[in-house]
Amino acid sequence: MFAYIERDSFLHHRNPIVKLILIAVITIIVCLSYFPVLPIITFTIMFFGTWIWGKIPIDDLFKRMLLFIVVSILFMTSMLLLRGLNDEADIVLRFWIFRWTEKDIVQAVSLGFRILALVTMSMSFVLTTKPSDLVLSLILQCKISVIHGYATMATYRFLPELQDQVDSIHLAQEIRGIPWNKGIVSRFTSPFRVMLPLLCVAARRGERVACAMESRGLGREKERTYYKKTEITKTDKVFFGRGRLPQFYEGGRAAVSFTASAQQADCFHGGRAGN
Repeated sequence: MFAYIERDSFLHHRNPIVKLILIAVITIIVCLSYFPVLPIITFTIMFFGTWIWGKIPIDDLFKRMLLFIVVSILFMTSMLLLRGLNDEADIVLRFWIFRWTEKDIVQAVSLGFRILALVTMSMSFVLTTKPSDLVLSLILQCKISVIHGYATMATYRFLPELQDQVDSIHLAQEIRGIPWNKGIVSRFTSPFRVMLPLLCVAARRGERVACAMESRGLGREKERTYYKKTEITKTDKVFFGRGRLPQFYEGGRAAVSFTASAQQADCFHGGRAGN
């Protein structure tokens, strides 16, 4: 689901640190946004941007997003059901025993599309960013030590293999007569039977990586050469600047709208107090 796909595209050639900082900035703005317009715009731009500028097939992208779309719909539905049982004023929508205000609908839609926006940004970054380029960018642009950079790359590359390790543990336990996902008790205890073997496998692999790093003298010399170097180009700067425009524009509109509403509320309460 989350794995790098090799393509010759615009997003693949962008500096990983620039993409990571841009995603962090957009994430903060989207999380602070009250209105659903900004999460919807962010999700739409990221989804179609990954398809067009990342050259990721749209059907493949939709299959990867399908689970999160279902989760988002479940969150919105559950929130609407809980909110609909409250008896509040200013009801704008009624259905059976449920009643919703405009605030309830806005919050539910904002939550659902906020989840989709964050997942789409994360998936776009992973699908278009090579792990080795990310580590090189951390070392060369962020000045992280080579030891920590290599450890980050090793962790990043080993994460997709965890599912294969879990499947191997499942098969090994079934061969030894341990039931797997058979009955309620087995389904409940099966994750706990995997944790210890998976931890042992990760510890052995980490020890082998540490021995390999130490035997090759990684980090012994302060100055070192690189087979490939990453740099922040002018195109990366333009990409970063233009990527923030929709968020800042909608964020400014939301701030103006919120300020105007607050002023109207103050005037209303002030008028009532004067009367």
